[in-house]
Amino acid sequence: MPTDRAPAGQGSTANSGRKTAGDIVVTVSERLVSQICQLAVFVLAARLLGPGEFGTFAIVSACAILLLRLAEAGWAPFIMTRPDQDNTPYQVVMVALLSGSVFAAIGVAGTQVAKIAGLAPDLARLSMLFCLWIALATVFTAQKGVLIWRNQITTAALIEITSELVGGAITIVSLFQGAGLFALIYGRLGYQGVALFLSFSVTRRLPTWGIPAKVRQELWAFSFQILSSRMLYNVRLHFITLTLGAFLGPVAVGYFRVAERLVGAAFELVAVPGQLLAWTMLRRARDAGPSEKAAERIQQQVARHLKVLLAIGTPLFIWLSVMHSEIVAALLGPEWQPAGVLVAILALCPVLMLPGVLTEPLLSICGQTRRLPAFTAIIFAISVGATCVAAPLGVLPLAWTQLLVNSAIMVLTFRLFTRHTGIDVIHIAKSLQSIALPLILGSVILLLLQRIPIGAGWPALLREVVVGLVSGGGYVSALLLLDRPFWNQIAKFFRADRVRQGTAS
Repeated sequence: MPTDRAPAGQGSTANSGRKTAGDIVVTVSERLVSQICQLAVFVLAARLLGPGEFGTFAIVSACAILLLRLAEAGWAPFIMTRPDQDNTPYQVVMVALLSGSVFAAIGVAGTQVAKIAGLAPDLARLSMLFCLWIALATVFTAQKGVLIWRNQITTAALIEITSELVGGAITIVSLFQGAGLFALIYGRLGYQGVALFLSFSVTRRLPTWGIPAKVRQELWAFSFQILSSRMLYNVRLHFITLTLGAFLGPVAVGYFRVAERLVGAAFELVAVPGQLLAWTMLRRARDAGPSEKAAERIQQQVARHLKVLLAIGTPLFIWLSVMHSEIVAALLGPEWQPAGVLVAILALCPVLMLPGVLTEPLLSICGQTRRLPAFTAIIFAISVGATCVAAPLGVLPLAWTQLLVNSAIMVLTFRLFTRHTGIDVIHIAKSLQSIALPLILGSVILLLLQRIPIGAGWPALLREVVVGLVSGGGYVSALLLLDRPFWNQIAKFFRADRVRQGTAS
């Protein structure tokens, strides 16, 4: 085992439960800090730039993100699935460095061609800065995979928090100094630069050459499967932005992207920690005992993981959907009011998307990544076809279409789990029944408080937060009363004696 590798063996013994609890707390905190920083930047940028400029930035950013996803391929997931005693992850970081450089160069070449064809100088400069961002971000994605592989999830989260704070500060200062659109890319570059410096300071290992031929073949095969899936997913997401821009112009893109960003901030707060921890916890479930019982342990972990995601996320999304008008008005001002109804519709989508958070980790842990490209291709075809039909009709039909598309995706996701990982969806559905009544009670409280003029003289955003906290308190209380086994199960999971028993079995 490499001397700089965090001791995995110790992490799976008596201290494993406490370490997992700490990882969860820090990872969720990282997402919370990240979303607060990004939301602050987003609100300030939206107020200073307006729908037109914001929409223009969204279009350029969409193109850059697609190039970034190509450059990232499946390097980080491949690193995270490697066994403990392996030096391959540091060699894969070198592959990521080369990949990021190549795709950054492709972006530079494309920008020069577009400039000759008449691209405005400011947009050309913005695109060039995005190319630099692609090179940096590709390497950091791989580096984060290394940290997770080394069982340093907490360290990775702290690096993200520090980098997010620096990047946010750079963006805000630049906005107040009149940098306009460029302030947003300056912040991204600052974030990536700090994250890279800190991650290499922790690992103290530079990228290295020399991947063995057998491992190289595994890397290409694995990365192709992950890349095919992720590219189709990202093209599907950003296709909406590009199609809206083509049919309705930057202003419509601005409204839709603002709604997506507000909803996305809430979704990432739940989904990003959820997926990150799924890689670790599903792998632990697979390796915690006899191989013949691995499928049973994985199913139990999937049911527990999905229930936690939905129990935490659903009240947040309901609050966002119900309070849409007040939230948009308080955060962004009257200029952005048309985005409010889009938030109300799109906020329901994450509830349907949460099962998909487990797709990539689950299939990878079960050795079924080859299923991802075909599965994602089906989703891509459904989504792109629906977008092509709805986008010319306007932003509201497009928002309703996304709700229908995500309903179909959820059904297909559960079907994928059943056919190729042995997950019993009926078992999962039964485990979720106990949160239904608390959710209904919390929603009723929320709707009642919205209509009662309590706190009418308070700042609008403060009132909405208080209403959300009160209704959330009712939901949590009902959940505690009606589903004690769920809370006991979570508590037991973090106890060291339970880990010992699971390891001994």
